[in-house]
Amino acid sequence: MTRLTQLLMAVLCLLNLPVQAADAVNVDTPRGAPISVVANFPEGKGPFHAVILGPGTGTMKQKINEVVERELLKHNIAVFRFEWALYVKDKNGKPSDTDRSPEIEDFTTVVALAKADKRVDPNAIIVGGKSRGTVIAWQVLRNDPTLKGILQLTPVCSKEGFTADQLYPDIANERSPSLWIAGDTDSACNPKTLYSFLARAGGPARAAIVIGDHGLATEPTSQLTAELSADFISAVIK
Repeated sequence: MTRLTQLLMAVLCLLNLPVQAADAVNVDTPRGAPISVVANFPEGKGPFHAVILGPGTGTMKQKINEVVERELLKHNIAVFRFEWALYVKDKNGKPSDTDRSPEIEDFTTVVALAKADKRVDPNAIIVGGKSRGTVIAWQVLRNDPTLKGILQLTPVCSKEGFTADQLYPDIANERSPSLWIAGDTDSACNPKTLYSFLARAGGPARAAIVIGDHGLATEPTSQLTAELSADFISAVIK
């Protein structure tokens, strides 16, 4: 270890920031579409518990996911984030609301990447996402019984033209633990609608309503959301 590295690690410790390793890779889905993946790992060899966060519409560079990622790293949890293939191909692309199979394949590809990484415990992986990412993560969870739970940041439960049952089908038969965090002024998910929907959950479902809109980007809401997320994951994967 060089003197510069030692100094950097000392500074990170003083600032209470996680010392981590970051991997940025491009991988192809089975259909041949490239996706961009960024994996962040805590200090050490692992194997670590891991969370795979699907982005919302637009880009993976969304503040709430970044804040949650930082908090999870502090708890020795690896985080995989990625860009939908649609946006890798065309940053102005528009996703389909009738055929989500390409995004499900994107997400599943990242799950496979995480499971194959020796730094990750393949039996301790949680999926989740923000907004549209929550919809895709739900389908991925239902298709893979090895996943341990789901973290839903700003779910879409009452947006015009959609119902929670359409976007998150078969809630009564899903046994995996889940955490759903929404803002109290989020027009895409009315708190009463969310509570009513989750009351029918077949597994342990937690709901947290925090101050904020669909972005959950303001302080202290973003940090509170991150801490709630870390507490949930730590409790689910022991």
